[in-house]
Amino acid sequence: MHYSTFLKSMNGSSIRSYGHLIQMDESGTVYVDKQATGYKSLEEARKHIIQENISLKLEEEVSKDLYEELSDTRVASIIKEYHDVKVTDTLIENYIKLASSSIFSVDPVVYDIRKLNRLDTIVEGKLHYVLDDSSVVAIDMRTQKHLNNVLESHIDIIEFMRESKENFLYVLEQFGE
Repeated sequence: MHYSTFLKSMNGSSIRSYGHLIQMDESGTVYVDKQATGYKSLEEARKHIIQENISLKLEEEVSKDLYEELSDTRVASIIKEYHDVKVTDTLIENYIKLASSSIFSVDPVVYDIRKLNRLDTIVEGKLHYVLDDSSVVAIDMRTQKHLNNVLESHIDIIEFMRESKENFLYVLEQFGE
C-alpha cells in the first residue's frame, strides 16, 4: 500500500504526541511517523512515545551530571587552585578518572571535582568511596576536609585506608571522627 492510499483510508484515525504523528489504517496497522509498528492501538503507541520522551529527558539530565560533561577549563582551574603545576590534557583526564573511580583520595582537587557531580553524593553532604575489598564507605564533607589536611603527605596511611572498610574505620577512629 502506498502512503497516499493509506492516508485516504485513514478516516481520521490519527493523533500527535511529542512531535510524532501516530496513525492507524483500516486494517489496524499502527504507523508512527509513516513507519509501520507492532502496536495494537493508537493509545499504546502514544504511551510508548510518552515513556520514550520521559526516558530521554532523564538521560539528558543525568548526562549533565556526569564527569564527561565537566569542562576542561573548570577542571583546570580547580587544579591550578591547589597545585602549582602545568595543566595538560593528560593531567585533566587523570584527575577526572581518579574522581570518577570513587577511590579514596585526600587530594583536594579530587574532592572539588567530586563535589561538582551530584551523582557522587549518595546521601546529601556525604561522599562515598569504593575500597579495594569492594566495600563502600561514606563520609561527610567535614570529615573529608579534615582528612585532606591531616593526611596530605601520608601516602602510606591513605593506601592502608583504601584496603578495607575495617582499615578505613580504624583510621577514622584514631582521628576521633
